[in-house]
Amino acid sequence: MRQPASAADHFALTQLLTETAWRIDHGRADTVWELFTEDGEMRLGGTALRGRDAIRGWGGERPATRTRHVHTNTRFTLTGDDRAEGVCVLTVYMDDGTGGTTPFAVTEETGRYVGTEGGWRFASRVTEVLFGGPNAQAGQGS
Repeated sequence: MRQPASAADHFALTQLLTETAWRIDHGRADTVWELFTEDGEMRLGGTALRGRDAIRGWGGERPATRTRHVHTNTRFTLTGDDRAEGVCVLTVYMDDGTGGTTPFAVTEETGRYVGTEGGWRFASRVTEVLFGGPNAQAGQGS
């Protein structure tokens, strides 16, 4: 079963992406783990984090850099009951240290999602850099 997500599911999945970005951009990366399933995985470049504890550790150690994450071109498909997959383009802007902003990276983000009583959660979130410098390739700043 692979079909486009309904408008309601597309909206709810987009809200999950937006909530993740908001938390990271507003110094709340230490709470991103709440948006994953217990055994969820987050991969940023070459860094793979498995399980909520690992994701919580990443969020707690993430530097408080000023960033803004912008998701575009979102596409979600349903793969089963309470299961979905998706892809989007994520552009990350970062404070350049002079009061200005610079594009840090353009990435493609793929995800697998599970519907829970609390709403959609990430089962897997993989971020691959399409364009960006060496720090972006290493997953820094995400």
